Amino acid sequence: MKENLEKILKNLPNSPGIYQFFDKNEEIIYVGKSVNLKSRVNSYFNGKAKLNFAKQKMVGKIEDIKIIIVNNETESLILETNLIKKLKPKYNILMKDDKNHIYIKITNEQFPKIIKTRIGPNSKKNNGTFFGPYLSSAYVENILKILKKIFGYGVGENHFFVTKNSYNLDKYLFKGNEIKSNFKQEYDKKIEQIKAFLKQDFKKIIPEFEEQMKNFAKNLEFERAQKLKQDIESMKSLEVEQLARENIIGDYDILNFLEKYEKFFIGIIKIRDSKIIGMQNFEIENNLEESSDEIINFFIEKNLLSEYLENQEKFPILILPEKIKSDSIESFFKIEIPKIGAKKEILALCYKNIYEFAYKRYISSLSTKGFTKQNMINLLNILGYKQKNKNIIFECNDISHFSGNHTVASRSIIENGKTNPSKYKKYRIKSLQTQKINDFDSMREVMTRRLKEVLNTGNIPDLIIIDGGKGQLSSVLEILENFKNDSSLEQEKLELLNELQFLSIAKKEEELFLWREKKFEKIVLKKSDQELKMIQKIRDEAHRFAITFNRDSRIKSMKKNILESLPGFGPVTRKKILKKYKTTENLANFTIDELSKDLNKNQIETLIEHGIISEH
Repeated sequence: MKENLEKILKNLPNSPGIYQFFDKNEEIIYVGKSVNLKSRVNSYFNGKAKLNFAKQKMVGKIEDIKIIIVNNETESLILETNLIKKLKPKYNILMKDDKNHIYIKITNEQFPKIIKTRIGPNSKKNNGTFFGPYLSSAYVENILKILKKIFGYGVGENHFFVTKNSYNLDKYLFKGNEIKSNFKQEYDKKIEQIKAFLKQDFKKIIPEFEEQMKNFAKNLEFERAQKLKQDIESMKSLEVEQLARENIIGDYDILNFLEKYEKFFIGIIKIRDSKIIGMQNFEIENNLEESSDEIINFFIEKNLLSEYLENQEKFPILILPEKIKSDSIESFFKIEIPKIGAKKEILALCYKNIYEFAYKRYISSLSTKGFTKQNMINLLNILGYKQKNKNIIFECNDISHFSGNHTVASRSIIENGKTNPSKYKKYRIKSLQTQKINDFDSMREVMTRRLKEVLNTGNIPDLIIIDGGKGQLSSVLEILENFKNDSSLEQEKLELLNELQFLSIAKKEEELFLWREKKFEKIVLKKSDQELKMIQKIRDEAHRFAITFNRDSRIKSMKKNILESLPGFGPVTRKKILKKYKTTENLANFTIDELSKDLNKNQIETLIEHGIISEH
């Protein structure tokens, strides 16, 4: 351990507060909180805390530690949350909220506009009153149509204050081309009624409309009175429909989650006074590979608990899909886990929203926006290569390992300028000994298997991109020559191999190489060229895919090995445990009585002896 860190750890106080880890560049990489700074921070270094691979890697980068002492746990929670949001440390769980939600905004101008916008209340441009977020543009358009019907609200080329995506009070506020003398007063009144409508505060609007309806009737303006009557009935039906649809009395935060596309997503629906007032989804950055329980606890603490504590708001009831293990959360929130009924239905709605959000984020992450089939043709021309297929296909291969273990490879595809995940492929490297690191041998194995696929199918890509420099390209060409020199190879298949075209991209300087006329040829592209960016994109996709596969392989191996090493846990028991409890780590979240339904006394004692579960 570094000498300066030893001094810091020795002098830490036994007080509640915030700790911050810094790397060699004096950049903050992690922020945490604790009721006892000395105990918590030391646990990272003394082996008492069971750190996963990612956390061990983080600890190895710590060069300095700074602390902030606070009065109590509540203060530390609020401060930690604010620091994480502001500083976005690399190793903290970070939340990306859904930027695609749509809001209705009423501006703060003298004559306010009502605007449909994707810029939410947390933006710097939040000069107005926001309603939402709403899940779709069509839903917002429907609301605006209802506003127009009930409040005489709309748009037109000659109307006052018309801008793109904005709606303004209709021409009934005008007399010919002259503005009514009481225009401002009527305008403000309508805006306040619209705000009440968007808050679904119908009890405030309906009495005003009823009074106005009576006045119209007294003045024999029966058509206007009849219209108001219809508007009142519409609002009453909306109010009844809202309450009947939810059938949930009180204030609730409904939270659900989804693990998909190698990522973690959380969604929340907020209900106040039995009405849905907002929905929001988050994509979670989990650089420390925390468990799902840790991520959910983090989300509730940082996104809900800290907000309600800081704003001194009333705590709603928390509806979750399954139980969590957190004393701090349970001490503030009443938690419900519904099995049937309206609450279960809205939990399912939350899940559906997350699923759609996750899918959109996934498609967005695969986007090769700006790349076209023409970019691929341009690159082939630059390289002096020929187009082989009507649908142009580039592929890239990459290797990933962890300290020599779980070496895997991946193949990503761009077809006609777009990524094509359906054609991605994973390889487990079988030829290496355990803890042996050799990317060249790994690439030789991958290319051997790839060339066999080519010979079996007769299908070739237009370009094979190798992630690496001259060395990796040499390994690939060596395997190719071995295939070509096989005396049993048919002439037709030899010609197929001769059609293959290769390009390598070196990792550091992004140098491009190909093999021509028995020597390496360097290809120079400008950093701004779309063709270079496209090569980098497919390389990054292969790298991401390989790393994800490597991580999943390690996790699967750890799950398997821990149980295999324990006496009394045969294949049937191991399979049953992993099916029900997902991971061995999750066993710690259940009581011995609960585990006794699936495990016998000896098996439970074994788990206690090995520190997997607690006897309390």
